[in-house]
Amino acid sequence: MKSRKNSLRISHTEGMIIMDRTFAKNSENTMSSEYAHLQQVRRDYPNYKVVLRTIRKNNTKNSYCGLTYERMYEYISVKRSLSPREKEELSDKLSEMIQISKCQSLKYRYPVIKKWFLETFPEIKQFAEIGVAIEEEEKREFEAAPASIEELKIAS
Repeated sequence: MKSRKNSLRISHTEGMIIMDRTFAKNSENTMSSEYAHLQQVRRDYPNYKVVLRTIRKNNTKNSYCGLTYERMYEYISVKRSLSPREKEELSDKLSEMIQISKCQSLKYRYPVIKKWFLETFPEIKQFAEIGVAIEEEEKREFEAAPASIEELKIAS
């Protein structure tokens, strides 16, 4: 049985009354049905501890926060190791994938494109956020550019 969003559970093995965040918020109102339900359960199980349910997070999962389609295009455009033709081809490929994905279920759209992008640019996995990768690439591009007209004259 799937649990409701607004729920109160009893764990007899742990001796706990477990409520989710929505239930806890609603039970703050003493006139609410959640408050009445919580008080009834507390009377039924006076030795049980009332706790707020916490969601376990996978700390090893890479979420690539900020990796939007716009940031993908931006990264392709600043990637120094790509020729202008390669940049155009990759941008076109990304656009094509985005268009094709619109025919798919919402849950498959972004993950498929993200997987392709991360396989195409594995260095992104080193950075916590795509913004850091773009800044690093722009920094390398800036550092590689001549600082003054004199340097241009000397280089030629």
